[in-house]
Amino acid sequence: MGAWDLGPFDNDGALDLLGHLDGGADLATALAGALREVLDQDDYVEGPDMAGGVALACLAVARLAGAETVALTDPVAVRWLETNPFEVDEELRGLATGVLDRAADPGDNELYDLWEDAGVLDRWLATLAPYRRALVG
Repeated sequence: MGAWDLGPFDNDGALDLLGHLDGGADLATALAGALREVLDQDDYVEGPDMAGGVALACLAVARLAGAETVALTDPVAVRWLETNPFEVDEELRGLATGVLDRAADPGDNELYDLWEDAGVLDRWLATLAPYRRALVG
């Protein structure tokens, strides 16, 4: 069984995408492209795709606002940020906002529906709340 928990970095979709982008050149462009892929899907977004998008959006927010602002303590995410420098411009910020908004949209993505079906939707949305607050703050 794969990784599956409430945190933005606790799922296989997130960890796979982080591993794929780890150490890549022009990371900000790669992050923007991956976030855009989630946002450009016209149909229902599958769970692994949304989990990866959420993780990247949260990393962008943590880079922008500071890991301490969003209480980022996940060791994989902290290490990833330390070893992968990138700048968050307005476009990347907007894409991160869009992905986090879409993740919280009922009926639009499998990840939302899975957490709702498991009875932990409120807890999952609470894990995203510090990242969403940092974007508007």
